[in-house]
Amino acid sequence: MEIELEKVGIDRSKKIISISSLNPLVAFVNESVFDVCKKISDSLHRSIPVVDKKFNLKGIVTITDIFNLFFSEWEMNLPIQLVMSKEVVSCEENETIEYVLEKMKISKRGRLPVLSINKVVGIVSETDFILSIKNFESLENIRIDEFMVKKPFFIPPTFTIKDVMRTMVNTKYRRLPIVENGKLVGYITSTLLFKRLVENSFSNMFLSKNVSEVMVRNPITSNKYDSLGNVLRKMRENKISSMLIVSDENKLEGIFTERDFINLLI
Repeated sequence: MEIELEKVGIDRSKKIISISSLNPLVAFVNESVFDVCKKISDSLHRSIPVVDKKFNLKGIVTITDIFNLFFSEWEMNLPIQLVMSKEVVSCEENETIEYVLEKMKISKRGRLPVLSINKVVGIVSETDFILSIKNFESLENIRIDEFMVKKPFFIPPTFTIKDVMRTMVNTKYRRLPIVENGKLVGYITSTLLFKRLVENSFSNMFLSKNVSEVMVRNPITSNKYDSLGNVLRKMRENKISSMLIVSDENKLEGIFTERDFINLLI
C-alpha cells in the first residue's frame, strides 16, 4: 500500500524549506572529534553537517562514523574533517517536498542538509514529515501490522556496551529492542547510547557494562491491532522515532520506524 502526501495533509508542491529545521547545529572542519562528539551528544542528533567558516557544506559526520573511528583505535584530537563523510546527500531550499522525499527514499538517508548556494541553512529529516502530518484520521482504518517490520532484530540485556556499538556498526541498525526470555525488557537507540558514551568518556569500565544498565525500560509500545494513524500520533507526541509492537504478553512482534513511514509516502 502507498499513501499520497495529500491524504495526510502535506502539499507536495511546497518548497522543502517550509518543513525544514532552520539554523541547524553544525560542526566546523577544524573542530576536534572530542568537541563534535559533545555537540552530537548534547543535541541528540544522529548526524550533523560539517562546514567551513562561511557555512559552505564540506561533509557530514554520523554517530556510526564515530563508532567506526573508535574501533580503529581513534584519536580524540583529530580534526573532524578527517573523519567526516565527504559524499553528502543534500537538497536545495527551493526543491519541492515531493522531489526531496524521493531523494530521501532512494538514498536511504534520514537527515539531509538544506542548502542555499552551497551554504547550509537548514536540515530536513524523516521526523519533519511526521511533524507535517495534518490529517491522522485518514489513517485510522489502516492497521499497523500491515506495515510494521515483523520479527525485528533484537539483542539480549547481557550484551555489553561495546557489543552494542559493534552490532550497530555491523547491522546499520540505529534502534535495538532488548529481549529476555521472549519478553521485551528495554530498548536502546544510537543517540541515547552515544550520549551515555560521551558522558563516560568512552571509558573501558563503561564499555564493559551490560546494556541493561543504560537501556530505556518500559518503552512506549503499541499492539498489532492499533491503527497507523494512532501509532504516528503517539510517535509525534512522545518525540520518538519508532514504535515497538508487542503482544498482550509483551512479546516483541514488530517495529515501525520513521523510515517505514517515509517509504509509504508517494
